[in-house]
Amino acid sequence: MSNYLISVIIPAYNAEKTIEKCIKSISSNTVEIIVVVDGANDKTEEICKSLQKEMNNLKIIVQKNQGQFIARKSGIDNALGKYIMFLDSDDNYCENTIIEVEDLIKKYNEPDLIRFRYEKPNEYQQYTYFEKEKFIEKKDFKELVYPMFFKTYMLNALFTDCVKKDVLEKICIKQLDLRYGEDLLLNLEIFTNIKNVLFTNKILYKYITKKESITQTKDIGRLLKNLEDAIKVYSTLYEYLLKWDMQTVQNIELVNNKVIEETTRLIKIIKNINS
Repeated sequence: MSNYLISVIIPAYNAEKTIEKCIKSISSNTVEIIVVVDGANDKTEEICKSLQKEMNNLKIIVQKNQGQFIARKSGIDNALGKYIMFLDSDDNYCENTIIEVEDLIKKYNEPDLIRFRYEKPNEYQQYTYFEKEKFIEKKDFKELVYPMFFKTYMLNALFTDCVKKDVLEKICIKQLDLRYGEDLLLNLEIFTNIKNVLFTNKILYKYITKKESITQTKDIGRLLKNLEDAIKVYSTLYEYLLKWDMQTVQNIELVNNKVIEETTRLIKIIKNINS
């Protein structure tokens, strides 16, 4: 099938314990599923190939380990869908995620981007964007959308995006070695290049805490790399103030506070390990 409406990209590194449940949570044969096996040395590839025998919409890309950023790019380059969605290999979609997204695409006449919400099962749900479902044109981004990047973390995650592939193809990100903060960097470019966006308060993604998450790892080398990446990524917010013509003193202060807040958080984690 070459006329998919949606392609779902799943970067997978040593995901043998979760990848099958992840793939099956998509529960639709109307979408293209692309698993990018990113240098895994466990049974991830073997499990995917076994599933592929019964799923003709499952595509597998195997590459050396280069991180989630480049794995996603590989998926985008090989996707056939008009829209792209991203699913982490240890997370799941909700039961009707694809149906809900397809309905929203049709209802709003193919918006450039749809943003939905996530939940951490049995713990919490992501905060709502607006009081109700809201379609926003580019002319209103400076008032309603862009300030979210400076004031909140509401637009950081990429896994709550359903974005047109042609938008992603316009984007050129230089820091391909990023291992932390890449979602924010991509969303900054996505929101710069889209003409409209639909925000829905529907919960369509199940976020599972990673065992090797930033708050749990004790690898100092990895933490220092994350700190370096965080400084690079959050400092780019100053550039977007200029791109969006929003370089007021108030916004500069908001960005400055954001950079300090994020780097301080990472430094605190490093100090706790060394204490």
